[in-house]
Amino acid sequence: MGRIPQQTIDEILSKTDIESLIGEYVSFTKKTGQNLFGLCPFHSEKTPSFSVSPSKGIYKCFGCDRSGNAISFIMEMDNCNFQEAVKKLGDRCGVPVQADDDDWAPNDEIRQAKKRVRSILTSAAGFYYKAFKDPKVGKQAREYAASRQLSEETLTKFGIGFAPDGFDNLYKYLSKKGYSDDDLMNSGLFVRSKRGNIIDLFRKRLMVPIFDFKGQIVAFGGRNLGTELPKYVNSPDSLVYKKQEHLYALNFARQSKTRQLIIVEGYMDAIAMHQAGINNAVAALGTSFTDKQLRLASKYADEIVFFFDSDTAGRNAALRATNMMLTYLRRFTGMKIRIKIARVPDGKDPDEYIKTYGAESFKSVVRSAQDVNDYLFSRAYDDNYTDDGGLDLTGFQDDIVKYGSWISDGIKREKMATEASRYLGARTETIIASMEHAESDNIDAAAKSEMRDAKREEQQQIDSRAEERKDLSAGDDVVSREELELFVRAVRLKGVIADQSKVDRADVLRKGDFTGKNMKELVSFFLENFGAEGVSDAVLVSKLQELIFNGQRAESVYLNACDSIREEDNEQSAIDMYKKCLYGIRLKRCEDELNLLAPAIRAATDKDQKEELMNKMAKLEYLRDLLIKKDSEI
Repeated sequence: MGRIPQQTIDEILSKTDIESLIGEYVSFTKKTGQNLFGLCPFHSEKTPSFSVSPSKGIYKCFGCDRSGNAISFIMEMDNCNFQEAVKKLGDRCGVPVQADDDDWAPNDEIRQAKKRVRSILTSAAGFYYKAFKDPKVGKQAREYAASRQLSEETLTKFGIGFAPDGFDNLYKYLSKKGYSDDDLMNSGLFVRSKRGNIIDLFRKRLMVPIFDFKGQIVAFGGRNLGTELPKYVNSPDSLVYKKQEHLYALNFARQSKTRQLIIVEGYMDAIAMHQAGINNAVAALGTSFTDKQLRLASKYADEIVFFFDSDTAGRNAALRATNMMLTYLRRFTGMKIRIKIARVPDGKDPDEYIKTYGAESFKSVVRSAQDVNDYLFSRAYDDNYTDDGGLDLTGFQDDIVKYGSWISDGIKREKMATEASRYLGARTETIIASMEHAESDNIDAAAKSEMRDAKREEQQQIDSRAEERKDLSAGDDVVSREELELFVRAVRLKGVIADQSKVDRADVLRKGDFTGKNMKELVSFFLENFGAEGVSDAVLVSKLQELIFNGQRAESVYLNACDSIREEDNEQSAIDMYKKCLYGIRLKRCEDELNLLAPAIRAATDKDQKEELMNKMAKLEYLRDLLIKKDSEI
């Protein structure tokens, strides 16, 4: 995708209701002036410090210092790039955005590399599919598929293939198509041998293409056909694939009419469920369910039903996922999604159960899924019920307090505590107090960890911006407190600054009023995009997110300055304060130049040179006196 026109970005930001947008994630609990406050979605906290300004179209957290506009919020929430976020917001508010390139990247080299990887993956899928269909080569794979009772329709729908035995079958096939070794290694389909040769990652395995939610192949999973280990081999992360950001079969499940998603651990389970007519099933990709996958699922479902394996690993995974989801939902207070945990009877996996008892029986298992708080109570009880038929009250108490601390819903927490009190012989209020204390400790520990992560991420952003602006030298990011105040006050004047009856043309700020190149660039952007209402903070933030001020993210520096500079009560006061800032900066510049000119004039030996310097001094003295006069008249 080419660069999106600034006027398109401006229109999208002006039409986006940031209160409504962020309100889908954050419940606003108070209002101060024109700002709304809620718990920050970016870090754990007890007291709301996340502020949204609907009038300015921006947000800022006073706890973790995250800030931005609607575009940056979508980038953060949906883990997408700038172009994708603009496109999503454009769809939301009815502004068309050209989006003909799904492989947007910071530079053309990476963008082209992504295109080549997608092409390689598509060619590989064709190779695997052809091998599967080959009467001789794919015989064992087709027999395995038949043993799993996969129909021809299902095999075609999911693009099932076969990776033949041998170390370089796919490598030779793709090399003949002209792909370079670098591109092949970028695809995630190959590894290097100890001798340094490129060899196929998948060999003698049933191949399952992994699609993104739009139906594009981004990776593969390979299932062995016998008893050798590992049972599954999956593509590593690549230029186009991050396993923690995808859900297998979501490209099909999102077309389901229901607002429920069933999430299973393995893609073979998901395939079996779709074949049985349960078309709202998806699979997690990897050993643990992630917050990014939950966020993705929440876009298509109001209720999520999880199936975990019944073995010890599966039960541990269920607790980890439950803790993660409840922590996530505590933070994203505006997101309303119901979480249920289901158990397949007799320790079977979903695929096995469907084959044995049929789809309708499995649907009954789905309907009997427990709400997450009921599941956690059952786990606390079952995990501490001893072989001799007694309940280990110490272990039960520890688990109840721990699990109850994960639940932020007061009613559900009280229900759990009330039921536990019957076993523990303690008052419900005492148990709730213990849960709240544990919750407070959890939030404090998470906040410390998240702050460390935020600092690392902030530095990575700063380094990335510096890398993209290699032409800048040391000091180019410098901006003084006075310069920031001048710019903030100019922005606040909106269209008034262009009204010559109120602000003389000579008193309009210009690039020369500022020192650093980054600040000059921002001022140029401001002047070039100035409209009847000036330039909004939301639009400025888009530009600021490219810049660095004083070694920090420019948007944070700017918004912090906005918070610290008092807004004037009326228009004339705002104009006066703007002019005082402007005159102060220009007067200081005059005096600095005059201080440099005096010794230069004394040292000059050439008559013409000395006369030129004297003329320059006279002009500066005239300007200095004029600025002093103007300032005194305010």
